Amino acid sequence: MKALAGQEIHPRMSVRQFVETFASLELTLLTGEDGLDREIESARIQKLGLALAGVHEHIHSGRVQILGNTEISYLQRQSPEERRRNLATVFAKDMVCVVITKGLTPPKELVDAAAETKTPLIRSNRTSSLVINEITDVLLSALAPTLTVHGVLVDVYGVGLLLVGKGSIGKSETALDLIVRGHRLVSDDVVEIRRRGESLTGTPPELLQYHMELRGLGIINIKDLFGVVATRSRMDIDLVVELEHWKEDGHYDRLGLDEQTISILGVSVPYLLFPLAIGRNITILLEVAVRNLLLKRKGIYTARTFAQRLQEVLEVDSDE
Repeated sequence: MKALAGQEIHPRMSVRQFVETFASLELTLLTGEDGLDREIESARIQKLGLALAGVHEHIHSGRVQILGNTEISYLQRQSPEERRRNLATVFAKDMVCVVITKGLTPPKELVDAAAETKTPLIRSNRTSSLVINEITDVLLSALAPTLTVHGVLVDVYGVGLLLVGKGSIGKSETALDLIVRGHRLVSDDVVEIRRRGESLTGTPPELLQYHMELRGLGIINIKDLFGVVATRSRMDIDLVVELEHWKEDGHYDRLGLDEQTISILGVSVPYLLFPLAIGRNITILLEVAVRNLLLKRKGIYTARTFAQRLQEVLEVDSDE
């Protein structure tokens, strides 16, 4: 399975940006100012309960670490020397930052361990559940792997259709024809794709939103020409269609039995290769391709049903 070409980026967020982003959580930096440029690498947070209990090997240094009421209470039941030894081992893992929830007062040994390792120790007045939910939700978007591709993304019957192909192949003109037929533009020329779980969401760069470039005509604004209903700001990518000029020796699917896919940021997406030639109405073919995909989602595979019926007829003929 081939992968969609483009510029791949794995974003990160510094602890300094983290504190600024989550102002609603009422964050206060207690110590570790020298570590504010450390980078958060993962949207997943981690609670330090197991680590405080002696299981240190599963600490992920690139995640935001949470200390709630349970963890602070556990530390307070230990003697100062026990806390010092325990926390020295935990903070030796080069954690990116630690957030104490519920406005709890940390033991002195905890503050000292964070200060010695220059680990930002942050306190929030909000509950652990609220802190975890909000941080996870925002970081999932902010740190989502991103792929920037040359193509056009259109909403066709509620399906995110990504058109790719070489320059000047006619992607924008095809998308414009789809828009005239009542479908909606998401992005022309450049599509920014973000992965969240197994979903891929395409968005336009802010500067290019609503705009389309047509050779010989120039830049047009789809929202101004056709109204806001002809555009969308984002769309999940459900189908990738690559356009290419017809090749006499090209291998084009005649039956539709083979379910081809393409990899985008590690996620498999249905893929079709469409040859362009005189007399082929590519817009109608794309609409049919989307309708066919919707049928497959309902468990209706026309090509497989036809092949099965054909096989049955051949078996009957052979018996006779």
